[in-house]
Amino acid sequence: MTDEHLIATTQEAPWLPQGSSAEVWVGEDCVLAEPAIIVRLLLTKRGSSRRPEFFCLPTGKGLDLPTRFLGTAHERALPSEGLALLAHDVLGNSEIATRCAGYVRNVVPTPTSDYPHPTPWAHVPVFLAVDATEPVVDGEWITLNRARAELSTRHWWPIVEHHLGTAAT
Repeated sequence: MTDEHLIATTQEAPWLPQGSSAEVWVGEDCVLAEPAIIVRLLLTKRGSSRRPEFFCLPTGKGLDLPTRFLGTAHERALPSEGLALLAHDVLGNSEIATRCAGYVRNVVPTPTSDYPHPTPWAHVPVFLAVDATEPVVDGEWITLNRARAELSTRHWWPIVEHHLGTAAT
């Protein structure tokens, strides 16, 4: 049995075809929702102020969780394969303990010809690294307060905020 629950919905999500929405689900250990199209890795630690922080990488669109796209419908990797490759790239170790902290579900009832993902659902799980570990790549550790100001428009933000909010108590 899982404790996952819906915490946010974006109706008419602008990054999806018209009439579509995006749902955000969280839990202590969510069931991996299929099909997955992207995997994200959430690394956390207690900062110098003893407040929780999470790790982000610089990208062309600003700071982002470590992310790996799983490919196209014709050559899509399994989430476990993508997560192992992502962990190796970010942590130098592909065999880390994780749990699914949540996922974004794209709900696309009527796809357009340029929408490349499965329908009616496509999922983007966020995996929490269970054991504290240091990245082997350059990035930034972000506090919850800073992230609210800078990253709250990211699709994954409600998952991180939920997890760090419960970790802070």
